[in-house]
Amino acid sequence: MQRRSCFALTGLMISLALAMAGPALATTVTFQDGTFTNAQWTTTVEVLNGGGSVNAFQVASGGNPTAFRRIENTLNSAIGTGVSNTVYGFHRFAGGVYDPATGGPILAINYAEDSQRISGGVQACGLAVRQSGVIYYGPAFLTPTAFSTWATTTQSALVAGQFDALAPGVQNPDFSVAGAPLEFGFWRGNSTSVGGGGGTTYGGIDNWRVDLTVDAAVAAETTTWGEVKALFRAGVVAR
Repeated sequence: MQRRSCFALTGLMISLALAMAGPALATTVTFQDGTFTNAQWTTTVEVLNGGGSVNAFQVASGGNPTAFRRIENTLNSAIGTGVSNTVYGFHRFAGGVYDPATGGPILAINYAEDSQRISGGVQACGLAVRQSGVIYYGPAFLTPTAFSTWATTTQSALVAGQFDALAPGVQNPDFSVAGAPLEFGFWRGNSTSVGGGGGTTYGGIDNWRVDLTVDAAVAAETTTWGEVKALFRAGVVAR
């Protein structure tokens, strides 16, 4: 009888879990900024070889249509080194933190921004995310070739496998419920030619937007499964 009760409770636990889990619940979480207040943005610089530096700040006018963030990437000269110098700037939005453990796994990301070439060469651009201290860079595009014009770029259905860290080897973020909190922002990068001279590129960004498609039901299942196990334990104790 004791074993039969255990089997019955196990079956009840499974049935309750299936009933409480329900279908996938896709929902959208949005981060966006078109003002770029300096207090809301921080910059982290990563380099290869001789690297360089990054300076970024809000400009009150001249954006699309008003304020925007100006990015200045300065490359150190690689003349006489036989290598190419690279600088990446990760610009993190303070209001752009998402925790998949509580909100559910990320199924896909839609990204949009307006970019501008102000002076110097073009800049490489893209969505970026930091997780557990590692910065992952999304697929690249370039600021427009024409000066002082704004161009809108959109990227749809991005997944974790399309992001990679600067360190050697393929590294991807974890968008599952097992993943640590994710800090979203954008990146700008430049490189010299092999043995080439340095210099500074000047660009701008406006109307930054990230839309996360997440499965909120999966995060909810973690809680309900715990509740079901509690019922099971109570049943075992009561038998």
